[in-house]
Amino acid sequence: MVQDIKKYDFKKPQRYSSDNMRFVSVIAEEFCKNINIFMNYELKQKDIVCKVEKIEQTNYEEFTNMVTSDSVIVEHAIQPLVSGLIYQIDKGIALTFIDCMLGGDGKFDDYTRELTEIDKQLIHHASENFLTKLHVVEGCEYREVLEVHLNLGSSKKYPVSESVLIAHMKMMHDDKEVGKMRFCKPYSCMEPILPQLETKKLFKSKNIDYDFEFTNAIYNNVYAASTDIVAILGKAEIKVQELLDLNVGDVIKLDSKIEEEIELYIAGSKSFKCKPGLIENKRGVVIVDSIGKEE
Repeated sequence: MVQDIKKYDFKKPQRYSSDNMRFVSVIAEEFCKNINIFMNYELKQKDIVCKVEKIEQTNYEEFTNMVTSDSVIVEHAIQPLVSGLIYQIDKGIALTFIDCMLGGDGKFDDYTRELTEIDKQLIHHASENFLTKLHVVEGCEYREVLEVHLNLGSSKKYPVSESVLIAHMKMMHDDKEVGKMRFCKPYSCMEPILPQLETKKLFKSKNIDYDFEFTNAIYNNVYAASTDIVAILGKAEIKVQELLDLNVGDVIKLDSKIEEEIELYIAGSKSFKCKPGLIENKRGVVIVDSIGKEE
């Protein structure tokens, strides 16, 4: 009997399951969506888009070989169980974020300029905005940005053979690639929550989170909106000639009685039954019942 034999690379241990990789893929997609919403709606930059390229597992040495020495490293945690996670940003993307946040269009020529402490704070703010909105697994409470490093050399180090899971992402400005971003998740950091990295648990939780976020988004968009509210005291039919003959002091008899409830219209839709009354020294209505769609 012939069996297929796969070579095992001991330099690149496969310690994450395929479901773990799918889980991280969904998180990376959600992360790119958060950035795209921020760029599109907050900064009005519709031509800048982030997308996931691939998910792979390798070792920490391979990860460091992928990135340039001037990359920005954002260390973050999922408190209280996970710490030391890495969000790597190419310098070009970091400069694009900074330029857009300061009112620019994300297009500039000097990609070599040194990042300042102000830049560092802006990157911290943007990263916190994107990362803290991501899914939090059961047993953890919140995500937190721990530190921003302006180069790879000053960030936390791991053994070169440490197994890591990497989510590769890229930023596009129109048809031009701005640069790469990566999530690097060392196995030693993720080990406490590995049983939670299952897509079925993620989707079950996301449905609950989505319902809340969707409802909250609707509320945030409409709570300050203005609308017309009209209370109909009653109705009457008169002839055109009677309308033309109306004078100050004339009385129009309505089809409703004093003790009857009146109808309250919101944005032209009949919504509530109410009774007229006084609120302090002003006329008003007291709502006594709602009107269903069937009515």
